[in-house]
This record gives sequence, structure tokens and C-alpha cells, in this order.
Amino acid sequence: MKIDHKGNRIDYYAEYMPSIRLIEDTATADAVCAVWDAMLEMSPWKGVEEARFKEGYDNVSLISHVNSTIECALSVSRIIHKHHQIDFDEQRLIVFGLLHDVDKVIEYTYNKSGELVRSEVAQKIQHGVMSAILAHENGFDMNMLHMILTHTSESKLRPVIKEAILFDYVDVCDWDLTCRYAKP
Repeated sequence: MKIDHKGNRIDYYAEYMPSIRLIEDTATADAVCAVWDAMLEMSPWKGVEEARFKEGYDNVSLISHVNSTIECALSVSRIIHKHHQIDFDEQRLIVFGLLHDVDKVIEYTYNKSGELVRSEVAQKIQHGVMSAILAHENGFDMNMLHMILTHTSESKLRPVIKEAILFDYVDVCDWDLTCRYAKP
């Protein structure tokens, strides 16, 4: 489905994912938008706000998870830096946060009974692969592809980049707490 940005696509996505405005390089922010556009065009959703987080959690939007994980990753990175002087690339954390689950827009759909279910794509292609393919097509480097592909427990590889390691923890934390305590 073609997305109507009603003007600038960075402005469109910033309405839902404000951290996109924190990306210092406009070309990178636009490439993030291009990945979301391409994925949404393959999805059943009319707009980014409709995409869901997980089957059984119709009330939880994908965008709430994306925003939560980015905010958590930035906060944790600053705390670790404060106490352990480990530097993190905040730009990398933001961009990765915006891209890490973009393929969920094609991994979930509603069935004929109106239930949110895993799509055929989700049943046949490992989570993260479609995001990595589109990220590659839009100019993202091997490190970003590695981060996308290793952020899921479905991957046999584990993250080796410190921003990916940190993000892995906050992503799992947000996912686990949402699944346990969000009201379905």
C-alpha cells in the first residue's frame, strides 16, 4: 500500500517516531524512511500507526515498542557511560532502533476472523532478514545489517557490536515486560 506522507516523509514518520529527528544526517534519516516506506508498501496496513507489535497483543502498536526501545537504549547507554566511561554511538543506536523491527509490519496481519496472526512471511523468513535486505538496498553498511540480523533470538549469530549488545538487552526487556504485563 502506497503511503501518503502529505509532504515530507521525515515529518510524516517523526509524528510517530520522534527520534528520527535526532538523526544528524538527513540522508540517513531519509534512508530510514525509505526502508519503512518499502516495508509498509508490502504490508496490509494503511499507515505506520496501524502496525501491531505481536499476535495476541492487538492493543500494542509496533511504534510504541520502537519508541520505548530507543529511549531505553539511549538512557542505558548514558548511564553506562557515566559509571564505566564506555562510549556509545547514539546515532547508531537511534538508526538501529528505528530499523530493528521494521519487518514486523509484514510479519503480522489479521485473519478472516479478525485475529492478529503471524503472516506467511513470518512463518517462512526469519525475523530481521527482510529489514536487513531493505536496509542494504538503501545504503546501510555491514555493521547495521549485522545489528539487524543478530537482534533476534531466531538468529544463530549473536551481536558483536557494543551498541547491538546493549540494544539486545533493552529490546528483550521491552518485549518481555510488554508480553507479561501489557493488557491484551
